[in-house]
Amino acid sequence: MPILAHTATTDRALIKNTFLPFACPEYVAGMLIGDDLDSLLSAMYLHRLFGWPVVAVYCRYTQLWYNGSDKDFIHLLHSGRLIAVDLDINHAAVPSLGHHIIAWGNSDVLPGHTHTLNPNSLRGLCATHGFKQKYPLATIHLLRWLWETASECPGAEWLTWLADSAFINAQRYHANVVEWVQQYLSLPAFLEVLPALQSLEFETDIQQNVLAPLSVNPLARKRASSYRSRHLGINGFQCQFEHPVRQNRHIQELLDTLARISGWPRLPFPVSFDHFIKGNRREITVMNDFSLDDWLDQNDVFSYAFTFRNRLNYTVL
Repeated sequence: MPILAHTATTDRALIKNTFLPFACPEYVAGMLIGDDLDSLLSAMYLHRLFGWPVVAVYCRYTQLWYNGSDKDFIHLLHSGRLIAVDLDINHAAVPSLGHHIIAWGNSDVLPGHTHTLNPNSLRGLCATHGFKQKYPLATIHLLRWLWETASECPGAEWLTWLADSAFINAQRYHANVVEWVQQYLSLPAFLEVLPALQSLEFETDIQQNVLAPLSVNPLARKRASSYRSRHLGINGFQCQFEHPVRQNRHIQELLDTLARISGWPRLPFPVSFDHFIKGNRREITVMNDFSLDDWLDQNDVFSYAFTFRNRLNYTVL
């Protein structure tokens, strides 16, 4: 049965029974993950649940890193046995777990997302209908909601809300976050922490217990951004990496730190990668008569997202 790529539901059992990697975890050979804090935390969480290894990494939406021969990797990718974590991959054979806006209109069919699990699509949101209500949290929130992880150690809770600057989103777009947490991803742990996300105390806890130990790692450098928290001006710290070979030592050290803070099992990560496929990242402005299905098919798009209502970023490998 195809996953609910654009069918509104918040039925946990239905989602887990329909999304192939969760329904048949033994079929999954490993994970293709993104390149930031949310990707690493989500992969840690899934590794804890299912023992899946990291097999490949998609960096900066331009480089797909892997080991082994080109032929073997492409065969594995197209076999449906790799789950793309914190990514929206436009390929019917790649089960994907992401959270960007991937539909232009409600009539889009999106055959490349037949096996995609995406909270915006589950709620029926697209670029032209409900863009302002788009998902404001991280992939790790979706996973914790699905498995009803009601209690975590403080470190895991802080990391969850640091991922994708979710706690800053809760400060700046409070009504939208409240709506998602109360009506769509209702989980006691989220509801309990929601008021605290507005406080100086919460920011101080993150600063002292998460950002301080992370800050010794070059991957956790601050970003120059005006998107800051209300009290301490916290921004960045998404631990994004660009080259999993040259930066491998820092990634391994980062995973050690994340395991200590969260209390979750340490995520095994390859010590090197043999090859990468280089893609071209592009951007277009979308007009009202845009046919997304036709355009995706004609341009052989590997991944994409609507970053603004009429702006589409995409990659061709």
